Amino acid sequence: MNGSMLSRTSMFRRAGRLGVLLLAACLALPATAAKKPKDPPGTRRPPARQTQYIGAGVFKDLDEAQKALDAKDYPKATAALDRVRARQNKLNDYERATLYNLYAAMYYQQNDAPHAIEAYRSVLAQAELPEGLRLSTLFALAQMYIVTEQFPLAVSALDQWFKLAQDPAPEAYVLLAQAYYQQQQYAAAEKALLDALRVAGEKNQPPRENWLGLLRAVYYELGNYEQSAKVLEVLAAQYPSESYYLQLSGMYGLMGRQRAQLATLHAAHLAGMLSKDRDLLNLARLYLVEEAPFAAVRLLREAFDKQRIPADVDNLQLYAQALFLAKEYEAQIPVLRQLAQSSGESRHHMLLGQALVELGQWNEAIDAFDAALKGKDLADPAPVRMQLGTAQFNAGRLHDARRSFILVQDDPKHGQAAANWVKFVGAEIQRRQAIERR
Repeated sequence: MNGSMLSRTSMFRRAGRLGVLLLAACLALPATAAKKPKDPPGTRRPPARQTQYIGAGVFKDLDEAQKALDAKDYPKATAALDRVRARQNKLNDYERATLYNLYAAMYYQQNDAPHAIEAYRSVLAQAELPEGLRLSTLFALAQMYIVTEQFPLAVSALDQWFKLAQDPAPEAYVLLAQAYYQQQQYAAAEKALLDALRVAGEKNQPPRENWLGLLRAVYYELGNYEQSAKVLEVLAAQYPSESYYLQLSGMYGLMGRQRAQLATLHAAHLAGMLSKDRDLLNLARLYLVEEAPFAAVRLLREAFDKQRIPADVDNLQLYAQALFLAKEYEAQIPVLRQLAQSSGESRHHMLLGQALVELGQWNEAIDAFDAALKGKDLADPAPVRMQLGTAQFNAGRLHDARRSFILVQDDPKHGQAAANWVKFVGAEIQRRQAIERR
C-alpha cells in the first residue's frame, strides 16, 4: 500500500505546522493484506532465535483469510481469523503473531487505525517472536502512531526499533524526525534529519524532496533562517517550483537580503512561475525599491494587458508611481486620469495635476487642481491652491492666479509664500497693463 493511506479518512489526516506534509514515503505499509509490514530499505533483519512453524489446520484458516482480504471480503476474512483466535491457547507464539498481523492488515485496509494498532501490539506481546517480525511490527506500529498523531508513542516505538535494527535506512530517521517535529521538538528533529542525510550519503542515495522540505521547516522553526535558505536553494535548484521560489524569496526578505529576494522573484517570473497577482505586485514593488522602475513598468503593463492583476485604485497608483520614476510622463497621464476617476479622491486629482504641470499642459493641470479642491478626501486646500495658482500664472490667467494665492495668505504654513506670490502677480498685472496703455 502506498502513501494514499493518508487521505482515506479523517482518522488518517495530515498534521503539521507551516503546511509540512507527512512523510508518506516513510509510512508505507504492506502492499497486500497478509504480508508483513515493510522495514525501511536497507535494514537487515537478525536471525530468529528459534524456528517456529504454522500447523496445517491453522494455515488453512489463515490462507482463507488471506484470500478473502485480497478480495476485500472482510466478513469472510473476519470469520476465518476469528476461528483461529478461538483456539489461540493452543497456538504457538509465531502462529499468534501471524494471526494478529493479519488482523492488523485487515483493520488497516478498512481505515480502522485503533484496532490496527491494538493488533500490532498483540503481535509484539508474543514472547518467542522472531526478531525480523518484531522489527517490522515495531516499524509498522510507529507508522500507525504517526498517522493517528500519537507522536510520543511513535518516538517510543522507533527508539525500540533502532535498538534492534542493523544498518537502518535513512527513511527510518526521517520518520523519527517527523514525530519529533509534530511535537515541536525541533532540535531533536534536526538531529534525526541530519542522521538521515548522513546515512543517505554513505549509501550514495540522494536526499528526497520531502526530507529537505521537513529540514527547511525545522530550521525555520529554530529561527535559523540562513540554514533554511540554504535548504531552499537546494530545493529550488533540484525541484524547481513556484512554492520553493516564493519561500526562498520570503526567507531572503526575513534575512534583510532584499537584492537576493528580488533576484529570486525575478527568476521565478522569467520561468513563468508567478501565478498570483500578489506575487507579481510584490515583484513590482521590489523593482521600485531597488531603483529598477523600467522593469516595474514592463511587468505592470503586461499584467494589466493580460488581466493578471485588477485595475483597482492601489494597483493603478503603483503603476503611476512606476511610470513617474521611469520618467514616462506622457504614459502616466491616462493612468492618473483613470485613477482619479476611479477614486474621486483629492490626492489623485492632485497627482494628475502635477504630472500635467511636468508636461507644461497648464490648462489641463488647472482643471485637475480644481477637481482636487472638490475631492472627497480634501483635508488641507492650501497646497492645492498654491499649485493651482502656479498653473494659472503659467497659463497667463493672472487674475485667477492672484485670487488663488490671496485665499492662502492666512495659512500658517503657506501664507508667506502665498503673500509673495500675490505681490509678484499683482506687479506683473500692473506691468502688462502699462504695456497695453502705451
